[in-house]
Amino acid sequence: MTDDFHPVRDDEVEALIALWERAGMTRPWNPPEVDIAAIRANPKSALLVATENGRAVASVAVEDGGHRAWVYYLCAAPDQRGAGLGRRAMAAAEDWARRHGHTKLQLLVRRSNAPVLSFYDALGYEESAVTVLQKWLDPVRERAFRDNPDVH
Repeated sequence: MTDDFHPVRDDEVEALIALWERAGMTRPWNPPEVDIAAIRANPKSALLVATENGRAVASVAVEDGGHRAWVYYLCAAPDQRGAGLGRRAMAAAEDWARRHGHTKLQLLVRRSNAPVLSFYDALGYEESAVTVLQKWLDPVRERAFRDNPDVH
């Protein structure tokens, strides 16, 4: 039986990184240890995980962005996809956002990722009429991003 989503504990970080690697969530320019530490250090964010028999099987990060909240790192273990973990993770993120007074929840999905876009569409999410702009502030991470075009 899968546990309810809860804030990741120190003793679960290694299992969470393993989940992210199995699920294809890691990128060379975003070391998971660094991202996990930053999310956990931010009092306006939460990194939620569900476990089964001590193994991380799903995660979602949610962060206060002012009047809206943002979702990151939503994933389910590849061998458990289709079992409802993604829906439960988003429900946990939505509950967190509501409890913290947010009126909107937002996330980023690559346009080429049709299955994930369909997943969010089924949950009632829709494309915003905005364009996301970015500027790299860390040249080392920017170089890692530019050196790995196949994983964008």
